[in-house]
This record gives sequence, structure tokens and C-alpha cells, in this order.
Amino acid sequence: MKTPFTIFVSTTMGQRHTHTSWVSFLGHRPPARLGGRRRARPEPAATPPSAPALSSEQQRRADELQQDLQLARDIQQGLLLEAAPRLAGWELSAISMPARDLGGDLYDFLSLGGGIQGIMIGDVSGKGLPAALRMAVARTVFRHEARRDEAPASTLAAVNRGILSEIPQGMVTMLYARLDTARGELHLANAGHTFPLIVNCTVSEIELSGLPLGVDADSDYREARAQLGPGDSVVLYTDGVLEAENPAGEIFTYERLEALIAANRQLKPRAMVALMLHELRTWAGDTLQSDDVTMVVLRRRLTDLGAELRSIVEDILGAEPAAPFWDEELAPLAEANAEIWIAALPEIMKRAQSRLGRGLARELNQQLRLTLEDYRA
Repeated sequence: MKTPFTIFVSTTMGQRHTHTSWVSFLGHRPPARLGGRRRARPEPAATPPSAPALSSEQQRRADELQQDLQLARDIQQGLLLEAAPRLAGWELSAISMPARDLGGDLYDFLSLGGGIQGIMIGDVSGKGLPAALRMAVARTVFRHEARRDEAPASTLAAVNRGILSEIPQGMVTMLYARLDTARGELHLANAGHTFPLIVNCTVSEIELSGLPLGVDADSDYREARAQLGPGDSVVLYTDGVLEAENPAGEIFTYERLEALIAANRQLKPRAMVALMLHELRTWAGDTLQSDDVTMVVLRRRLTDLGAELRSIVEDILGAEPAAPFWDEELAPLAEANAEIWIAALPEIMKRAQSRLGRGLARELNQQLRLTLEDYRA
């Protein structure tokens, strides 16, 4: 059965258009998608002459540069990890894997007060150190403008002007959304980034395009809104996901991503991100990662605590193994509140360890406890 949702589209000029559509209508493919076609592969280059041996001073300097790059990568990854918040009533998982020591992908989260959460994902042109420097500037400009607490389209227009001023060369794709965590309303604008995916009974794109940042100072951006109900997820990602190559030179494509998510749409954000990474690694095989890969998955929790906890058990153990464990160990607490669950958790974990093993019991304990703290709050 198809589920309708309403998308409201407006522009920074104040015009607004509203239409209601079935989520399955979103089958558009941007021109950048190449389907399953192979890319033209260059002729192998002639074997270069062997480089002369480095002197001890040159080797020392090379080692220092490598250490500096590793430190910069650790700092960059630390900033990204620290940005991910805990949102009451929501689950969130985010990861960024640079193709080189440093990456140009970015994501960020800002609490804007009143239950409104800002969510951004972006992709800076280029790779390596130049892209990382542009990424740091783009993140700073975004944070400055987002804190003005304006609509997404106005925020992206302001970030665009800042990018043109601070990064004369290079462009940035960016998607910015404001999430009302209480109502589940997602209000967003897009500057040339991949379309976000809404995951419920189907997988559908929110088709919203615009020029990348850093191209035209007068760029105008449209807005859209989507409603996320209990159990619904939104998936944000960079084009490195779609363009991951296998040894034959074929790219992963949107079609494969959509089919993968559709077949596993019940998964929680943490498990969904892990699955997508596994599939990309399997697809690539021995092929070196050619582009940064970044994903952000956000899910609205179910309103029924028992149903939410059972979905966690199924997520960790699998649907079939979870059924007897739930029925025999946890079903008596299905209607209990978070406080009762928390009090009973130590005894539950003892039985889980003897029945499931230490590893699964530890993971189950961690995920159940985090969820129960959320519902208690």
C-alpha cells in the first residue's frame, strides 16, 4: 500500500506551491547518474622510473608530514563525531570516510532551540588537503549563518555568498534541513546535493535541486517539507556512495542503493549505515576508494516503548532468532514503562548472556539502555 505525504515547495522570493503526491512518484534520476554503464578507463601509463632514495633528512621530513596528516585526519574525524547529537525521540547515525588522508565531505548538527534541530550534509569539490581546508571554511560559514535561525533557503543563500567570499575557487554542494523533533516535520533546501531519501513503507526521494554553493552570488533556493511519522527514516548521503566503482569500472548507482534500502528498510540507523558500508566495500573489492563517502541516517522512534524495544531486539538478533528470545524473556515487560525496564535490565542481561553469548548480550544491553534513557527523558 502506498503512503501519501505532502511536500510544500517555495522559493527565497516568497512564492509557495503546495502539492500532495504518493511517495512512490519520486522516480526522477538526476543527469549525473550514469546507471550501470562503465566509465571509460584510461590506457595504462608507462612504468615511471624508480625514484631516487631519500636522504635521512628528507625521510625525516616525509615522516613528519605523514604524522601531521594523520593528526589532521584525527582532528577532522573528531569534529564530525562530536557534532552528532542525541535527540529525544530520534535515533541518529552518521559516518564520513575520506578517500585520502583528509576529506572534503562534511555534515553538521545545530540545536536551534524550541525543539528545532539543524542538519546539514555537504560535499566540497576536490580531494585531499585542499578539499579539507575548503571543508573547514564551509563548515564555519554554515554555522555562522545557520545560527541566525532563518529558513533553509535563506540560510543556503547566505552561505553561498559567504562561500564566494571566503573560497574563491571551488564549489560546495549542501543540503540543509530544519527538523521539528516534536512534530516530525522536516523543512529543507538543497544546493546541488544528492536528493534525500524518505524511508517508510517505500523508499522515495525528495526531488529538490539548486545550484551548488560558490557558483553564482544571486542563486535562489527552493524549499520543501516532509512529515516523518513514527518508524520513518531519512537517509542523507554524498555522491561518493553512488559513484563507488567495482573492479570492472561500473559504479554502484542510485538503483542499487534504493533496492538495498528498500529490502532492509526496517533497520535502525546504526545497522543501516553498517549495511551500506558493507555493500560498498563488497562492491568495490580491491578497487581503491575514489571519492569520499558520507552518510547520515535519522529515524523517528515508535511511540510504543514495547514495540520499539522489540524492534531493537530484532535489529540485533535478526527477526527469526529474536522471536523466541522476546516471547520467553521479555514479553512479560512489554507493557511496562521505562523505569521498570531499567530496573529489570541487569537480570535480563544475565539470562541474555547465557543464552546469546557475551558479545550479543553486551550490544543488546547498550542499545536497550540508550533507548530506555531516551524514553524516560
